[in-house]
Amino acid sequence: MRQGSLWAFTAALLVASGGAGCHGLSQEAAVDAEDPVEVVRRELAARYAENEAGFFARDPDRVMRLRHPEFHTITPEGKVSTREQMYERTRNFIGRIERFDSLSETILKLTLDGDTAHAVVDQRTVRQQRLADGALHEVRTSVVQRESWVRTADGWLLWRVDEIEPGKTLVDGKPPP
Repeated sequence: MRQGSLWAFTAALLVASGGAGCHGLSQEAAVDAEDPVEVVRRELAARYAENEAGFFARDPDRVMRLRHPEFHTITPEGKVSTREQMYERTRNFIGRIERFDSLSETILKLTLDGDTAHAVVDQRTVRQQRLADGALHEVRTSVVQRESWVRTADGWLLWRVDEIEPGKTLVDGKPPP
């Protein structure tokens, strides 16, 4: 290739790959940045990472810092548990766990209603936990539930958990007795 042809080829290649690629990425990023649901999805993903870190650290205070002052849960039977009751339950739960092997919270669906975000979340854990027999067991659990978050001056805080659909629980690989 002659020098002029090589330069033209290189310039064309840079424009075709770099220019088109950057333009496509910029356009995609602009669409994502403008889509409020995707922006909130990223913000909540950061909150879920903080929540998981609190559980991995076995720190109920850290977990509860992500809960709204009016946080509550509603069971499938309609029983309401207050923030104080859930704090106690979280402390007791974490107190029985030796370690988390894995914990994931995946947003399956997200809708916005003003400053409230409703996330349908698939939550799964594998942990080493002491059960009533006092022995250490591997416990695997899953649940799909709706988690409603409220935007506050301190960021998104979990306000309510409802529409709870418990999944399988396995103890040492088997359903509990």
